[in-house]
Amino acid sequence: MKIAMGLIFVLVGVLLIFGLFTGDTLLNAFVNLANYWPIILVFVGFSILSSIKGLRWIRYLNALLIIVFVLFIFFWPSPFLSGERAVKDTATLEALESSRSIEIQLNLAMANITVEALEEEASSTAAVIDYTVRGSNLRIEEDKTQLSQKFVIRPDSNVSWLGTSTIVMKLNPNYNYILKFDSAVMNSRFNLGELKVDELKLNGAIIKAELDMSEVGPTDIRVNAAIINSEISVPDNIRSILRANAAIKNVKTDLPYTGTGEYVFEGESFDFSSYLSFESAILNLKVSD
Repeated sequence: MKIAMGLIFVLVGVLLIFGLFTGDTLLNAFVNLANYWPIILVFVGFSILSSIKGLRWIRYLNALLIIVFVLFIFFWPSPFLSGERAVKDTATLEALESSRSIEIQLNLAMANITVEALEEEASSTAAVIDYTVRGSNLRIEEDKTQLSQKFVIRPDSNVSWLGTSTIVMKLNPNYNYILKFDSAVMNSRFNLGELKVDELKLNGAIIKAELDMSEVGPTDIRVNAAIINSEISVPDNIRSILRANAAIKNVKTDLPYTGTGEYVFEGESFDFSSYLSFESAILNLKVSD
């Protein structure tokens, strides 16, 4: 039991340091403990058996199981956070008549994100967001100036970091966008072909991203993470300049390119240039048309 107590103190300390320890976190642990407390009897039984000569090896198995159980009660979403506690809803972002540029910031701990073009909606609709967030609703904060708007989207509660959120963001092709997404673990798909995205920034620890580049305007894309696995589709009508910096990197392409420090992909004719920058420790990147 010393292992369990020590590990609990370590986990609480780490969560407090990173600002992730909340009342919801504690409640989640208590709910899991209340549901699975009979497992403690198993640990007590193993502890008694390990005192018998010839069964001393059980103490190592018991220690491993205790560690797994402590991690389980803290990180496994309890019934409090799952099932009916998963919030599914749709949010609509409205654009002002004077808006020329719309910035959308999204902050989620773990997320599956899809960005695509919006079809058959009112011209004043900047975005329609279908979302599923575990144990929380989304809070949308708006800041506006004469020519631009900024929307900051984040969960209402820190409890959502215990589960993966799903976001489907549909954008109006009539507006120019700046997209900034922050997520510790991100699995994403960006269908930007019909969209005018001036800037796309992705930050996280682990990012998987499938990118279809915009065919209607230049885009500045920056991806920063410890581990990146990405596939990029480059249209014929653009010139794309790719910079990939990583300690370990694997860049594969079936397209002709020029450059040494930079990869420059361009078709027979191009209308504009887009820029891509990847910064990571480990990078796996595939570029195709």
